[in-house]
Amino acid sequence: MRRLAVRLAGVAVVVVLATACAWVLFHLLRPELFRGRGDTGTLPHYLERAFLHFDFGRSEQGGRRPVADLIREGLPADISLLAGGLAFGVVAGTAGGIACARRPRGLASRIAQIVAMVGLCAPVYVVGLMSLLFFGQDIGLVPFGAGIPLRYVEFADSPAGWLGALIVPWIVLGLPLAAMCLRVMLGQMVEVGDEEYVRAARAKGLSEWTVLRRHVAPPALAPTAMLASAAMPLLLTNLVLVEQVFSVPGVFRDLTRSIGTANTPLILGMTTVGALLIAVATLLFDLFLMWLDPRVREGAAA
Repeated sequence: MRRLAVRLAGVAVVVVLATACAWVLFHLLRPELFRGRGDTGTLPHYLERAFLHFDFGRSEQGGRRPVADLIREGLPADISLLAGGLAFGVVAGTAGGIACARRPRGLASRIAQIVAMVGLCAPVYVVGLMSLLFFGQDIGLVPFGAGIPLRYVEFADSPAGWLGALIVPWIVLGLPLAAMCLRVMLGQMVEVGDEEYVRAARAKGLSEWTVLRRHVAPPALAPTAMLASAAMPLLLTNLVLVEQVFSVPGVFRDLTRSIGTANTPLILGMTTVGALLIAVATLLFDLFLMWLDPRVREGAAA
């Protein structure tokens, strides 16, 4: 519990520092945006309002609504999209790496690695737009059942509609992460496969699948989880693009317009939300690594 409390405190410090850095940079680079405005005050005053009273000011577009209200409305969609994309990327990449490790030079493994390379190199907005143009409801060129929904559905309105609206965005968002996890998992499993304890497991007559699952995959999973944790900023950047392509009403849906109009209160609120999502996801990966790898637990205790 003590280590968890320390890490939660670290998350809070990271989020506050990220917001403070953004506030300072805005005031240094664009001081004219704040002249004559009495609602910004000093940095300590802004941080107090933002983190103690959840008051980020008012957005300078869309009727000058409070930024806090926009965050409350958009954050559930952001969390849903980010969590689903992260889960798809890690699970699909890990499973693909394990499957390819059975025959690293086989045809199926080669095809999977080619698909992973395409998923890693292709921009997510291109993949998303192509998916909509080919399979989107009423606009797709290829008949595909009901097609990809063009409208986001709130979970409270229809859980099934919410799931249907997010399946393809999850895949598009998690595809680059899945590609990275597959390549790392495959490389680690090939390397671990030459260890003596793995050869001993094979000598006992265990099936290849059992050897991979019980003796090779667990040691290879830790570096893969570390990579996924380090890739969180990239995933959040792609989240902004996926939201715009699939019209998901998240916090970041107006990021481009906010930058163009110098809507600093909303941009600072987005900075806080982005830092919070990355810090929390990194914390979850750290806890998972502590559970998975005894060496990480010993290092944390020391």
